[in-house]
Amino acid sequence: MKRTLNIATMHFTSAVHLGYGVGDEYDKSSDRLYSDTISSALCSVWANSCGDASSFLQSFQVSSAMPSYDGRLFMPLPPDKQCITVKGIEGMCKRLKRLRWIELPLWEELAREGKLEITEQMISDCGTAIMVSSGQGVVIMRRFVEQKVQVGLNGEDATPYFIDKIFFGPKVSLYVFFTTTDEPSFRRAFELLADAGIGTSRSVGNGGFNVEFGKVEININPNANSLQLLSMCIPKTEECTTDVMSHSCYKMLLRGGYMAGAAKPSHRHLIKKNVYMIESGATIAATNLEGQIVDLRPNNVACHPIWRDGRAFYLPFKTVEAYEM
Repeated sequence: MKRTLNIATMHFTSAVHLGYGVGDEYDKSSDRLYSDTISSALCSVWANSCGDASSFLQSFQVSSAMPSYDGRLFMPLPPDKQCITVKGIEGMCKRLKRLRWIELPLWEELAREGKLEITEQMISDCGTAIMVSSGQGVVIMRRFVEQKVQVGLNGEDATPYFIDKIFFGPKVSLYVFFTTTDEPSFRRAFELLADAGIGTSRSVGNGGFNVEFGKVEININPNANSLQLLSMCIPKTEECTTDVMSHSCYKMLLRGGYMAGAAKPSHRHLIKKNVYMIESGATIAATNLEGQIVDLRPNNVACHPIWRDGRAFYLPFKTVEAYEM
């Protein structure tokens, strides 16, 4: 069964630093651009340029960003790599620990069968992706730690600090799947975000990209016994039953951080409430999952809502065995 999905491809023109959403750390950058970060960034540029962000947020859903290499799309692997075996190697190969991505045709087979056998030559040179053919010469991303100095004020000493930057390999872009009830507005918001950039240190050129829209067809298994999250998710209480979660494979991430995008500068030093979210890539032992949007506005602070988008964007996925992380 084929399913057609909308796709927005981000062609980065500079390095990017992505915070973990829990504090003000520059020397460590996340290597994932998550759906809640993208939703927040889209709503921020929309509020600054076009108006009500609350109704705009309700009009779309996005997945977390995933890599593409020369137009070839990659999907996330489940946290537990026991669904992958390496031909000719007994047991788990150490190289599997670093794997994060799998090329779309192979993901379709994995989602249909629940398991996949590969050869060691199919693993990319960077060790994070499984290719349809040879992974030789393929590097999804690399890091570079740069030292900077914060100039002291009023005679204070200057303070050195480090910033961890992510550079994408040759021919590598990021893409997201999306659904929307107002595609012109969604496209406009993404174009505004492309102009503004995403991540930290945008004022010095980081996080810049161009965006391109299109569609892609994916073969899915309508009879799958589980689903794979392609976005971050905050499930509703009634969705977190023991039977479902004990047979799912997932990791939890703590999300929060400073109100750096607050409308009033006096609020930007305040810390949002924290919330745990299921990381994208998880396989959940259910055939339907909705999730929810939560407000992380600090208590007793008179400001606009601080939305964290935890709605589930997923595709059917067969699991042979599932483990709780």
